Amino acid sequence: MGQTQQTVSSRSSGETKPSQGGGGGGDVHALQLGRIKASIFEHYAGDSNSRLPLLKKAFEDAEFHHREQSRKSGEPFIMHPARVALMAAEAGLDVETAIIALLHDVIEDTEVTKEEMKDSYGDWLADVVDGLTKEQAPQKGSQGASVATYRKLISSTVRDLRTLEVKILDRLDNMRDLGFLRRNRQRQISMETMNVYVAMAQRLGMQNISDELTALAFRYMYPKRFKHILQDLKEFIQAEQPKARSIIGMLEKHLGGLKRTKVTIEPVYRQISDFIFDDKPLERALTGFRVRVPGPEDCYRALGALHMNCRVVANSIKDYISNPKPNRYQGLHSEIFIGRNRMQVVIVSSEMEQVNAHGILAKKQGSNEDLVKYYQSYLDLLDHYSGDNDDLRMEDVLRYAQMETLQVFTPKGDLLGFSQGATVLDMAFAIHTDLGMRCSGALVGGRKVGRFTELADGDVVKIITSGEVSPNHSWLENVTTTRAKLAVRRYLNAQANLRAQEVGRRMFAAELARLERSAEEMERRPEMKSALKKRKLSLARFYQHVGTQKISSRRFLEEHGLLTRKELSRLAETEEKSLLRRFIRPIRKEGAPLVTIKGTEEGFISLGNCCSPLPGDAIAGVRSGKGLVIHRAQCEAMEDVSPESFILVGWEADESSVEHRLSISLSKDRPGVLYKVSKVMRDLNVNIMDIGLKRIPGVALPDIRVHTESISPKVFRTVIARLRDIKEVSKIVQERT
Repeated sequence: MGQTQQTVSSRSSGETKPSQGGGGGGDVHALQLGRIKASIFEHYAGDSNSRLPLLKKAFEDAEFHHREQSRKSGEPFIMHPARVALMAAEAGLDVETAIIALLHDVIEDTEVTKEEMKDSYGDWLADVVDGLTKEQAPQKGSQGASVATYRKLISSTVRDLRTLEVKILDRLDNMRDLGFLRRNRQRQISMETMNVYVAMAQRLGMQNISDELTALAFRYMYPKRFKHILQDLKEFIQAEQPKARSIIGMLEKHLGGLKRTKVTIEPVYRQISDFIFDDKPLERALTGFRVRVPGPEDCYRALGALHMNCRVVANSIKDYISNPKPNRYQGLHSEIFIGRNRMQVVIVSSEMEQVNAHGILAKKQGSNEDLVKYYQSYLDLLDHYSGDNDDLRMEDVLRYAQMETLQVFTPKGDLLGFSQGATVLDMAFAIHTDLGMRCSGALVGGRKVGRFTELADGDVVKIITSGEVSPNHSWLENVTTTRAKLAVRRYLNAQANLRAQEVGRRMFAAELARLERSAEEMERRPEMKSALKKRKLSLARFYQHVGTQKISSRRFLEEHGLLTRKELSRLAETEEKSLLRRFIRPIRKEGAPLVTIKGTEEGFISLGNCCSPLPGDAIAGVRSGKGLVIHRAQCEAMEDVSPESFILVGWEADESSVEHRLSISLSKDRPGVLYKVSKVMRDLNVNIMDIGLKRIPGVALPDIRVHTESISPKVFRTVIARLRDIKEVSKIVQERT
């Protein structure tokens, strides 16, 4: 801002630098700017909403505020917002959008404030331009600024879609000018463009801009591969032109019956943007043909004519006219054999082609309500996002805009889109988070399937729920959408925090019980409340930190004077080492456990991989900063446990019969092992619902998977004991579904 911020590094690629003045390029740039200005005003010559004086003022203000700034390329900075405004004008966007484009960097890169912008242009423009202004990072490397910036951008987009239109045009101009930046900045900006802005452009239907952004990002991310593929692509296209002309001739004959309809056919070749994440060698450039007809009815006539004359590839027909994609894409897709050539044919009307290429920038009447609702869902995701608890990157949240390739229907006929690999669980979360949390499966075409079943294009899916269902870590491996991943992670994190609080409170209570005092009494003391306030902790967060060993309850009581010297002395006399030995080899049944656990644990409480304890085993708990790990009492790892990390745990008392899914790892693969496992079940009269081998990548020996009928805890303990007696068995783990 002013002289203090003439070098601006917060922009996507158009970093500015102080204007050097003079130079032979001044007249050239002035001439270019004059032509751009004239072209913009020419586009709005017939404007009837009296905004032209405001457009003129915006041009003058932009030139004035950016007068001392220049781009890395050496050109005056004003050229950048002027080009963005011209793109908006050429796309047919309104005068207000051009004004936004001219002033979109003023708040970020000059001394002009949002309040001053309001005084000059009103709230509407100030809010939009502020939405395009980046937030500053509170500290180096902080992701908080990124989250805040995207939240501001999307929030402004929900109020006015022109925010995002200008942002994407701004990014396009910056990408075209990227060659003047350092190599590391080129890669950084290109990655952000791919992860965020390409997906956003696709969501707005800006396919041409999306393709250009992808090609430019490819050029700077992988310059050598880009150059090599571009050359190969040109050669393939040149070589395949005779074949394309021949096939077009055949298609024209097949469509000859549409005499009164103007039909044009053109080849569709692969683009350089298709190869950014595809390192397979190029085999051909020709992918299909586009058939252009006057109207929607003609599209169906053309499809019928082709199918009457050519063999059709099964299940290849996609009707995006009756079921448009979320970004308004329309057309008919089909794969047919033309002679020996298998080709995709896309049939569109002229109006559809415009919308498919330019999306929201196409001159098309209609409401943007669906797009507004979609970007509102971004804000919901951002509200769920937490860098402290989720290992998802900000780009993963924003990549939620990825284009759907599957269209799935609810029983009421509502259309939902997903990427390939999406499951029933993804669909449940897409409909509503609560529905996802209770999803137990679905009915697909009247057939019952599990929650992890992959969706197929055209499926009609009815979600089945159960009050007994709750998410676990296996769900994360079986969902693909960001919405589902965030919801499951949030739930699991909340459950882990609750378990940590439970463990922390029980340990705090146990510490005080040795002094014949209660945790409830301590919680009510003003000194305790004052100590928590001093540490900026709620009671729940305090117990969570005690449970994860971030806070020592005894040290906390001592530091804040919550115990007398006599009480502290009594605690110090505790024989912790003898307490530890008492519960190792063997653990005697002395005292009630501080924490009880279930047969399958995850999150804050987990079962040790080293010994894989199962219900009925004598167990002990070991605390760490990451959580509470349960070990078998005889586990060798217990030898190195420090006394303060050890706590007494036990299994939950539950005598109900349940099914069990066991994964049995082998130390040796000998003939008859599967028979030995099944014999244990047969001898104990346990019915096996399913048994088999499962090979795990990178592991030499397969696991034996066994699914038993419902059995009592007593029988289960006997089954485990006998399975462990088999020499070839190294570990048994109980799996969750």
